[in-house]
Amino acid sequence: MGYYASWQPDQYPVSAIEWSGLTHIAMAFYTPDSSGALSLMGGNPQLATSLVLAAHQHGVKAIASLGGAASASAFRLATNTGTISAFVSNLVGLMQTVGYDGLDVDWEPLDKADELVVIDLANRVRSASPGVIMTIPIGYVNINLGADLTNYSGIAAVYDQLNIMSYGMAGAWQGWKSWHSSPLYQQDSATPTSIDSSVQLYITAGVPKKKLGIGIGFYGLCYSPPVTAPDQPLNGATLVASDGAISYANIMANYYSASARNWDSFARVPYLSFSTAHAPDGCGYISYDDEQSIAEKGNYIKTKGLGGTIQWEINEGYISSALSGQRSPLLTAIGNQILH
Repeated sequence: MGYYASWQPDQYPVSAIEWSGLTHIAMAFYTPDSSGALSLMGGNPQLATSLVLAAHQHGVKAIASLGGAASASAFRLATNTGTISAFVSNLVGLMQTVGYDGLDVDWEPLDKADELVVIDLANRVRSASPGVIMTIPIGYVNINLGADLTNYSGIAAVYDQLNIMSYGMAGAWQGWKSWHSSPLYQQDSATPTSIDSSVQLYITAGVPKKKLGIGIGFYGLCYSPPVTAPDQPLNGATLVASDGAISYANIMANYYSASARNWDSFARVPYLSFSTAHAPDGCGYISYDDEQSIAEKGNYIKTKGLGGTIQWEINEGYISSALSGQRSPLLTAIGNQILH
């Protein structure tokens, strides 16, 4: 399932979407308010209609994604005792009016106290609209900190898919070394995040493998010098660019060269390395996903028997200057390596 950024339609026209890499597409985001009403970021309802129509013409399910980053307070207002009935009615009305096949509940951050609420919300929506698709993105786990995942088997019982947001999994934080945005495996306590460790924890918590998905980022992480590679001491380096600023399209236009590209055979992801700060963002080290790492993730999904993958967000992977048929290389790779 690829997330489509409703506020950036010019970055990736609906007419240009590479549908071969998708089974589901999520329009992000509809934001709830204290009355239970919904508003689409970017404010263009016709865009949603066009996306749903195009998706269905290509045999792809269309999902309305709710919330997004820092949406927890809005969700809490919309799901309180006096509002939740109106909220559910508005959700069902949105699906019926626009033609969505389901909902994606992107409640961030999803605190422990919210977990029973997302279960209740799914049950209410299913009661009002039987057969609806319900998905929910979930956080990756830092092995140093752990997580209480006791409610996730209950969440899995009422949602069709739980998708780990396994991108942007690093930062210039105390006790950390430089690390990757979306590594399959981790090195040690100074690089404490990976897809595999998070997957194993959710499976142990009772999430069925077929309902568990992983994430692929269509953006990268850029560290400033002196960091030039993963698993290095920070020595004052900071994270200077990430989602939005350093999209895959920007990486290919402004940073990529064959001589700068390296492959981490342990984490199974590529990276770019520069001896000095590389313009325009001043990067010494860039972690990102490409066709090779997508093939690795596809093999991992199939070997583990997982349910699939999400992509955040597909607008960032569109290269408008490329030749026709080569403008969405990451979605093409997902179609070739994961769906086929």
